[in-house]
Amino acid sequence: MRNCSRLRLTAITGMPRRSLAYAMPQICIPAELAGLQIASRPRARDGWSFAACRPCADGQPVTRWALHDEVICRRHRRWISTDHEQPDLTAQPEILHAHRRHRRLIRRHGRDPVMRALRDARRICIGWRLDELRDPGFSRRMEIFCGPGWQDRDDWTAQTSDAATYPQSVALARLLASSYWRARILGNHWAGHDEFTAELRRTVAPRLHLGLPASPLAPRPGRPAARMATGYPPPPVRAAPARPSPEPARNHRAGGHRPNRRRSRRSPA
Repeated sequence: MRNCSRLRLTAITGMPRRSLAYAMPQICIPAELAGLQIASRPRARDGWSFAACRPCADGQPVTRWALHDEVICRRHRRWISTDHEQPDLTAQPEILHAHRRHRRLIRRHGRDPVMRALRDARRICIGWRLDELRDPGFSRRMEIFCGPGWQDRDDWTAQTSDAATYPQSVALARLLASSYWRARILGNHWAGHDEFTAELRRTVAPRLHLGLPASPLAPRPGRPAARMATGYPPPPVRAAPARPSPEPARNHRAGGHRPNRRRSRRSPA
């Protein structure tokens, strides 16, 4: 990349040379870096600087600032992360479809809500796996990456695991980013929790009801499965208001009811 003329790169991208130099300092020679004065400029926070796609960067180790949804190079079908290990996604249509779904969620709910929802969803999905709540899709995708028997070997990487988790994380983020489903799980009505749990099992974790009793994410007696899935505390159960007791009849005398007196009929004279 450094051997490539910035003039040619400017002509290809249509961006000014100085903007390219600030955006990609790796393409500058030391003399050019000295004139940029970027030593003390703000840097992207952790997790937002990714290794660029190697085929796009001509095999050079280029680091780029990226948004949270820029985890796939769709041109070369590679998984992009903070590491230079970039698994091939050519045989992973589920991951490519999840990325398109991820972009649709951003257009529908906004970037920040989806970013927070995906962050929480990823932690929940990892917790499910640690609690032995297996996702058949995850195992299938890991087998495509690493071959049969991948669980018995140590040759799989964190990047392949993140990529294999991605479809389930996006599916759960769809529920967490939706105001409708958040109202169901955070409301005070058990009918909403049951509806959320049914949708969770249908679209995210079909085997949620098979969770281990000792798992903090598994349903237990008296605790809804939806609460286990999100980690939110259960809402307070409101007791039904007591029905007022009928008011006793007022007595005119302290001793009891007023006696009924019969009026005697007088015989006509």
